[in-house]
Amino acid sequence: MLAEAELGRTPRVGLLNIGEEAIKGNDWVRRCADLLLHSPSVHYTGYVEGDQIYTGETDVIVCDGFVGNVALKTSEGVARLITDKVKAHLNPHPIKRWIAKWLFSELLNQLQQLKPDQYNGASLLGLRSIVVKSHGRADIAAYENAIFEAVHEVERQIPTKISDRLEAVLLERH
Repeated sequence: MLAEAELGRTPRVGLLNIGEEAIKGNDWVRRCADLLLHSPSVHYTGYVEGDQIYTGETDVIVCDGFVGNVALKTSEGVARLITDKVKAHLNPHPIKRWIAKWLFSELLNQLQQLKPDQYNGASLLGLRSIVVKSHGRADIAAYENAIFEAVHEVERQIPTKISDRLEAVLLERH
C-alpha cells in the first residue's frame, strides 16, 4: 500500500466490484465494503469497476486474489495487444517507423512501460514475510525486478507495518 508520506495525504482505498451501487456484488464484497466504510483510519472511496482501475481515482484497490489475478492478466493482455498492433502496423515500413518514433516517442515510451516485466510480480499482503509472486512467462530481467521489489519491501519493513496497522485498525473496532 502506498504510504501516506509518499502521497502527502491518506491513500484513497476502493473495492473492486461489478458496479458502484451498494446492492451489487457478492456477499463477501458487500461485507468487505462495510468493514472499509466503518474503519475510521481508512479513506474508503467506495466501489471501483474494472474500467476505473487505471483512472487514478484511488490509490489502492482491494480485491481477492482470484479477481486480482484476472484483472492483472486482462490488463497485461490488453497492453500486449495494443503494443503488438502498433508494432505490426509500423514494422513493414521503415519511413512509418521513423515518423512514428519522431511524432509518437512519448506514446511509444508509455507503451514500453506497460510491459509486465517492468513490474514483474505482485506482493502478497497479510503475510509475516515478503512474498513476491512472479509471472509464469518471466525472463531474467523480470525476475531481477521482482527481487529488487522484495528487497525494497524488506528495507521498508512492509510486513511489520501491515501487521501493526491491521492490529491498530482492529483495536479501533473494539
